[in-house]
Amino acid sequence: MYFIFINKPQEHPLNITIRDILNKIVQRHGDREILVFQDSRFTGRQYVERVYRLGNALLGLGLKKGDRVALLLNNSNFSAECFRGANSAGMPFVSLNARNAVPEHIYILNDSGAKALIAGEEFLPLMDKILPGAPDLEHVIVVPGKNKGQFLSYEELLVTAPSTEPDVDITAEDPYSIRYTSGTTGKPKGVLQLFRSDITQLYNSLMEGLEIRKSDVVALTAPVTHASGSQIMPHMAKGAKVVIMAGFDPENLLKTIEKEKITTLYLVPTMIVMLINHPTLKNYDISTIRTIRYGASPIAPNVLKKAMGIFGDVFLQGYGLTEASMPITLLTKEDHIPDGTEKSVKRLKSIGREVLIAKVGIQDPECKILPDGQTGEICVKSDQVMKEYWNNPEATRETLVDGWLHTGDMGYRDEDGYLYLVDRKKDMIISGGFNIYPREVEDALYLHESVLEAAVVGIPDEKWGETVMAFVVLKENKTATENEIIAHCREQLAGYKKPTSVKFLDELPKNANGKILKKDLKAPYWEDQERKI
Repeated sequence: MYFIFINKPQEHPLNITIRDILNKIVQRHGDREILVFQDSRFTGRQYVERVYRLGNALLGLGLKKGDRVALLLNNSNFSAECFRGANSAGMPFVSLNARNAVPEHIYILNDSGAKALIAGEEFLPLMDKILPGAPDLEHVIVVPGKNKGQFLSYEELLVTAPSTEPDVDITAEDPYSIRYTSGTTGKPKGVLQLFRSDITQLYNSLMEGLEIRKSDVVALTAPVTHASGSQIMPHMAKGAKVVIMAGFDPENLLKTIEKEKITTLYLVPTMIVMLINHPTLKNYDISTIRTIRYGASPIAPNVLKKAMGIFGDVFLQGYGLTEASMPITLLTKEDHIPDGTEKSVKRLKSIGREVLIAKVGIQDPECKILPDGQTGEICVKSDQVMKEYWNNPEATRETLVDGWLHTGDMGYRDEDGYLYLVDRKKDMIISGGFNIYPREVEDALYLHESVLEAAVVGIPDEKWGETVMAFVVLKENKTATENEIIAHCREQLAGYKKPTSVKFLDELPKNANGKILKKDLKAPYWEDQERKI
């Protein structure tokens, strides 16, 4: 007996794309209400039909598989429809941050080569400034399109397009999104993700920690065209309801929790701080909450303990980044023990353990894996990792090394496999030859009873090279002086780590995902310096 082996490219073993998931939503939950935005409510079948109508409408305009579709949308049911509508026709979506300036929109449109732009009516005044700088755009579609002006109407396109599955072959190896990094260092980079990343993220979300039930109702307040959108498919796939909110407003969120009987929240630490300190919190029934998923930035342990005292054992932390979609690690509800052993209390500072379909390694500058307990760069291997930076092979080579994604985050792993995020590699402050991680100082600041929010950066110092500066937002009706804050930190930290100056602000600058923009805080102090670190 003879065997002949033929070498040929192999299709990804899990050749599932978003259309497979959408079809299963119709089969299993077609008549269930699964999407809510304000007064608009949609069943699983209605949602998928609108998604497929958009995919077919884009094909009807002459766009084809692989063409990029840019989205400039605020939170609504339309944003949930649009990125999956483009995907259903094999077109990757390009998310535009609604808070970006016109030059930033133009840069991303041109860099991505987007052929179509779907924009909310509220952004129409920007078109006269954007379009002359983006000559490759062929179509502008206005949502919902009642006041479309010279452009195409979203709703009119949907009415005339078929609601059947678009007739385009797509595979797990086709691109599904180009998301641009927040550009903390130089121009934003386009992160190209494939459908296999999308499906692996869905798998890890369903298999690990979230424990989604058919009866669940998740409220999304952060932009769903960005990180919070990752919660839509896992919930819809289970038949759970997704309530999209226009934005984060503590009072409105509390009202929505009570009205819709919300079970699940997806928040960043800043939102948690605002929620637990809101003066009317006690006026609302929040007893339906059983899961609060948080991430995107570190949370101070005392803030987390206070939140757990209010909401109970409902917290779950996920770690990920644009280049490696969340969740890469998870700190489960069972890991959140505020009053246990010294080891369990310490775990509140952890980002958890790696999920099933991901591998995390701590590497030194020579890319060697470090033993437990030693701090190095957090590196990731997973199908959730990006394919590449769009049109940027140099940055791709620097970030993807021997199959590992170098995250730029510094951390270590303990003997039980829990990972601890120390800080951003680029945020580390070097003062007098000593390494200072801002997060450690921020944790100390949050222990002060008057501090609502805090951010720490390094600023130039003639003697020490860099010195520690703290930016602080005080709680309502609370006071503190610069000397008091510095003295407080001196009690919590080694002398060289304490802030040498404190600036009080009404609010900290943040991006659309709620991340504090430290580059904006640092910029005025470094603008006249030859070096920026």
